[in-house]
Amino acid sequence: MQQQPVDKTLIRIYINDRCTQEQLAMIQQYLRHPAYEESLQEWLLQDWQQVSGETYAPETDADKKYEEYLALVKPSTPVKQLPRVRWWKIAAAAAFAGIILLTGRHWQQNQQQRALREQQWVQLHNEAGKRISIILPDSSQVYLDAASSLRYNKNYSVTNRKIILEGEAYFIVKHGGRHPFSVQTNNLTTVDIGTAFNVRYRNTEPSIKVAVAEGAVNVIDQEQPAAGNIASLTQRQLLVFDTGTHQATVHTLSDTERIGAWRHGILAFRKQSLKEVAAELERYYGISIRFARPELADGIITTTLHQATAGEALDIVAMTAGVTIKKSGQTVLIQ
Repeated sequence: MQQQPVDKTLIRIYINDRCTQEQLAMIQQYLRHPAYEESLQEWLLQDWQQVSGETYAPETDADKKYEEYLALVKPSTPVKQLPRVRWWKIAAAAAFAGIILLTGRHWQQNQQQRALREQQWVQLHNEAGKRISIILPDSSQVYLDAASSLRYNKNYSVTNRKIILEGEAYFIVKHGGRHPFSVQTNNLTTVDIGTAFNVRYRNTEPSIKVAVAEGAVNVIDQEQPAAGNIASLTQRQLLVFDTGTHQATVHTLSDTERIGAWRHGILAFRKQSLKEVAAELERYYGISIRFARPELADGIITTTLHQATAGEALDIVAMTAGVTIKKSGQTVLIQ
């Protein structure tokens, strides 16, 4: 049978507990298949010599060492001599078998623990009217908007840097690490290759919006991965992705100040229906807005609110839309 060489680097990777499941299968094949026997024994001898600090020529010094050992023993009664087996091979093989057993168990335990952590999630949720800033385990910063939630598994920054978002958030990504930073919203994934960007996904809205303040991102449709990136966005670009048709359009913004401006208390509305504006005010201020007549919700307005209180915001919207408002606690009636 033709002998095959073992991958010595792979064995080292295994012993250091860094191998994958596929690499483990290859190690098991080395131990079971006769074609790897000679190469494996050669590696075992070299490794044992490095550990012991002694060097032997396989056919001479090792056997001589064995003879010297027998002379020291000097048995007083005749002993039937067994076929001569190189003792260093036995020692090395036993040591390697022990390593395989121990590291195999350790590897299995690590895999089980890793799988368990990947099933455990850290979840954050903001109620309406509240906004928070958080630091992720990799030192990336997230501004989470009102009525928004995100989650990541406990292996974040170890096996992945994936965020699942519903709502709106602004991300300032820490570069480096072994894994790309990505944000999943419904079936759309945004992969950061830059620094700062804003993602908005509300299940009550027909589109997902991704805007880049600094650097660049790639946007991928997970339902059509073969199509590649939907778009590669750079600074001041806004992608609007229709979740129904899977069509995307890219717009260039006049400045970056509008991107994630809600973090600073700025809400900008551009030719939006009063229904859309009311929904945003409900989330931002934690209030409830109702319309006295359905047709009032169809009115279109353009306005910007700068760090306004709930009362100030409602007054500005009412004046802009030409309607009146009636307040009762946390409930507002537009009429």
